[in-house]
Amino acid sequence: MMRRQLLIFTLLISLSFSLQSCLVSRCERPQIVGYIYDAESRLPLANCTVGETLSENDGHFTLNEKRYHQFTFFGFEAPSLVVNETIKKEGYESQNIQFMQPFGGGMKKGALHTTDTLYLKKIPIK
Repeated sequence: MMRRQLLIFTLLISLSFSLQSCLVSRCERPQIVGYIYDAESRLPLANCTVGETLSENDGHFTLNEKRYHQFTFFGFEAPSLVVNETIKKEGYESQNIQFMQPFGGGMKKGALHTTDTLYLKKIPIK
């Protein structure tokens, strides 16, 4: 009886250690930084809504990295990373920051994506 309890205890400890190693941190969105300008005047645009943040007076914006935890099994590949963040400003046509990385979910903490300078066009007055 004592030997059976010891075996069960050993199995439970081994199982608990193996489950802990299956919890991994995945990248939902890397940190995204960039600048937004007016397409016509080439001046920076402040207070543009970019995802959940606003651009600064010099047009610069920073979207913080987002991560989540996932249970997985050893040897499984990281999921694809698809990013689609909308840029909005009243009086301007909206634009999206879009990119995809096939194994991007496996990016290490501190992942960074720098966008090209983005130019928003004014909505024509009819």
